[in-house]
Amino acid sequence: MKSNAIRPRDTRFISALLGFTGGAIDVFCHLQYKTLVATQTGNIVLLISDFRDSHLSSSVLRILSILFFSIGFLVANSLKNRIYSSYWEIHNLLPLFYVTCLIPFLPPIPLLIVPLLSFCTGLLMFTFSDTKIENYPYTIMMTSGNYRKMLTSWYQFIKGESHFFRQAINYTIIVTSFIIGAILSALLEKYIQAMAIWLVSLVLGIIILSLYKSEKEKRF
Repeated sequence: MKSNAIRPRDTRFISALLGFTGGAIDVFCHLQYKTLVATQTGNIVLLISDFRDSHLSSSVLRILSILFFSIGFLVANSLKNRIYSSYWEIHNLLPLFYVTCLIPFLPPIPLLIVPLLSFCTGLLMFTFSDTKIENYPYTIMMTSGNYRKMLTSWYQFIKGESHFFRQAINYTIIVTSFIIGAILSALLEKYIQAMAIWLVSLVLGIIILSLYKSEKEKRF
């Protein structure tokens, strides 16, 4: 497999960072605000549980998360054909980068912060909806489907189909990076509370700089 056939966003490095971001931001939001901003299927399950237990405040936050994530996703979809450029991915990474940088300075109001994070995450999810790790499709910022693909790939490899080895490794990278992001976010949140979100800012900054550098190199 030739590396020049792989888009910068599809490298193992960027894929691992995107997976890391998903784990880190969802754990942070769950610990700080008792809701999720990336794994919306999880929010739906928790929302149904809230209705049964009459947790109105949690329900409102989860409804807002689902709503603003959906709006962000649809906004990115509508803008793609109008303003698409070679820096499209970078432009749509910037809102989440800025919001995560600002959160420790904002009033600790979940009804403000959760919609902001959810909207920016929706933008990001659409922007990277066709992302691959090398040539293997995966879902950024969540891991359930990636985990299933990882298990299937390892099963096929163990059965003797050696060509599944690279696929298994790639999905393992995605799942592992998600888990590491979640663990580090939980540890940081315990000690520095809202400032733990800067872990996400740092990783997003690395992704932005890496994609920008790759785009500049293509132009020259």
